[in-house]
Amino acid sequence: MNDEVKIFVYGSCVIYENSELATGNGGYGAVIFVNERRTDKVSGGFSHTTNARMEMYGIIEGLRRIKSKSKVIVFLLSGNIVDTFTKGWLENWKRNGFKKIKNVDLWKEIDRIIVEGEYEIKFERAQELRNSVDFLIAEKLAKTMSNKQNLQRDLPKEEKFFSENIQTCESKIIDSKPITESVCVDASTIGNPGVTEYRAVDTRTRKEFFNYKLKEATNNIGEFLGIVHTLALFKKENKPLKIIYSDSQNAILWVRKKECKTKLTPTENNRKTFEVIERAVNWLKNNDYDTKILKWNTAVWGEIPADYGRK
Repeated sequence: MNDEVKIFVYGSCVIYENSELATGNGGYGAVIFVNERRTDKVSGGFSHTTNARMEMYGIIEGLRRIKSKSKVIVFLLSGNIVDTFTKGWLENWKRNGFKKIKNVDLWKEIDRIIVEGEYEIKFERAQELRNSVDFLIAEKLAKTMSNKQNLQRDLPKEEKFFSENIQTCESKIIDSKPITESVCVDASTIGNPGVTEYRAVDTRTRKEFFNYKLKEATNNIGEFLGIVHTLALFKKENKPLKIIYSDSQNAILWVRKKECKTKLTPTENNRKTFEVIERAVNWLKNNDYDTKILKWNTAVWGEIPADYGRK
């Protein structure tokens, strides 16, 4: 290998106010180091895109600027994207013809660039480098682009973005400080699917409002039920509730769409789970609320206060 390369990638996306599909203005930024020397910076943006696609564009544009065979490390925040490479998901998708996979165009392009470039490449979570100078530069580049107007549209109108495997956009509010007059929900699953607990706590005091356990569910199901349970509890007790935070964008989307689009297959073992899901969906369809349900920005704020601490 001729060079040692580090690429710091950040994706940013601002959800449109009434978007049920979690799309919005997005931007990406990438800072490139070659042999311990910063050699390039790149940024770009699109309208009608997602946070995952912005990180993927950042990877693509960063790799395109490497002209020789190199040993490459790509740092980014998305655990799902890192897992796609480290756990062999991409190779499985290729063997299966990318069936039912979102963002196929970008996955194929990343794969093509890696294969043709003959890189020795690793993807790593950037948690420990979150506040490093170069990662902050990538973040600023991305956010600057995501706030621009009249960007070229990324996804076509008919595209559907819902997926349990790919991260989607985060609300603009996640880039500020969390609002403490709120409630946080979280879920913990052993096995996923497996035994699942979900609960809600006061963001400021950490006071627990409830904690429930299901014999078999998934993290997203637990987060979804946690949100609906919180909405129902506060409405029943006639208490004001301005904001609920969850760190599951999928669960937030399910609540907005008033449906639980889990891929979990119903069995006798999880019959109770699907009964609870049905009640939650019926509650959403028959009740109004003005509570804002927002994405918790784990990368910036740390673990959500309702976190079970079992990672």
